[in-house]
Amino acid sequence: MNMLSDIIRTGRSNFVSNPFENGDILRLQAVIADYVWRLDMADIDGMLELFADDSVFEDTAGNVYNGKEAMGGYFRSLVVRPEFRGRQHHIDHTRYEATADGYLTRSYWTVTKWYSAENVKRFDVTGHSLDRFVRAGNSFKFAERRVHYWRDIDCPWKPGGTAV
Repeated sequence: MNMLSDIIRTGRSNFVSNPFENGDILRLQAVIADYVWRLDMADIDGMLELFADDSVFEDTAGNVYNGKEAMGGYFRSLVVRPEFRGRQHHIDHTRYEATADGYLTRSYWTVTKWYSAENVKRFDVTGHSLDRFVRAGNSFKFAERRVHYWRDIDCPWKPGGTAV
């Protein structure tokens, strides 16, 4: 079983985390900010620079994309859809756990959009993510990103046994 599966199963890691003392939290936040900015600008090549070559991405439908080429195909298919333009992705309330080679994070994410024709601002979707980062020089890269919806029927909920 891999480390991320253990975290999902037990809800905790065996590593002690203190990214606040060593400055890693700022480096991780910078990678996350670059990710959402590049995604929202449809800069897929720039976004893929933030991922390790052998990285994995899982979308909200449970489809898994192995490696940058497969991930790039998926993200390019998203950004050409008319409804994607103008979306803003927000990642927040991140929890950090140190691992042997980087960090695991758990976060909430929200997608918002201002619909100009209707002059309406909406929350399009909400969810949570599990990410694994590996060290890359003086920074980090995504090694694994798994995104899930946050809905009443399948959100991580401790009493129902679905907590991550």
